[in-house]
Amino acid sequence: MRINIKYPAIFFISIFLIACKKVIDVKLKNADVQTVITGEVNNMPGPYKVTISKSATFTADNNFPPVSGAKVTITGNGITDTLIEKEAGSYFTQKLEGKPGETYTLKVSIDGKTYTSQSTMPKPVRLDSLSFLLGNRNNIYPVANFKDPPGIHNYYQFTEFVNGKRFGNGRGVTLFDDRLSDGRYISRTLYDDSSDIKTGVVLKVEMKCIDEHVFNYLNELLQISGYGGGFSSPAPDNPESNISGGILGYFTANTVSSKTVEIE
Repeated sequence: MRINIKYPAIFFISIFLIACKKVIDVKLKNADVQTVITGEVNNMPGPYKVTISKSATFTADNNFPPVSGAKVTITGNGITDTLIEKEAGSYFTQKLEGKPGETYTLKVSIDGKTYTSQSTMPKPVRLDSLSFLLGNRNNIYPVANFKDPPGIHNYYQFTEFVNGKRFGNGRGVTLFDDRLSDGRYISRTLYDDSSDIKTGVVLKVEMKCIDEHVFNYLNELLQISGYGGGFSSPAPDNPESNISGGILGYFTANTVSSKTVEIE
């Protein structure tokens, strides 16, 4: 699909969209080095990945060593899948298939300690289309258009990719929940403070439906990072993880819908 940008778009984002995100007060401070686990199952074909590493303090450089030798399983759909470590700290499923409505249980054993987490995959919501908003200094912002299902509290995570590469350090990641727009047709502007979206690039926007616990964790992570970072680096403090044992990270079962356009 090709999109022509010739004229400034109308700033149609409304007050209820601006107010849609809960604000969580997070105190920024140094945190002890901890294990960080990040895992995902979705409704796309596998394999699915679990990453295990060590965190660093806020004042340290961005060096997060992988953790090898862990025993990792994910249970769901009536089966237990033992993950294979294909590269240091990265573990992959062998046979699991993600299905909406199913609950998945992650179990990780490291150095005699066991960490567990559960996540239920929400029903899928389709990303209908992308439009664009022309802002100050001719910045181009994508607008995700979709119909929110009525009667269900949905939580969304948007991720942007330019020419096949995700924005680094968490840029281009937006969170949204429908508590003020349940059941409506939504046009959500994705503000990312980036000049990477411009004419001549191929833009992909990925919309995930996530559960509440993952939404809250990522929301705290966004605030700690200051501008939407932290998705490729552990947080400097302790957001409330949905993994037992007081460690960092999260486990998510989500559904994915995406659109790709070429900006001319």
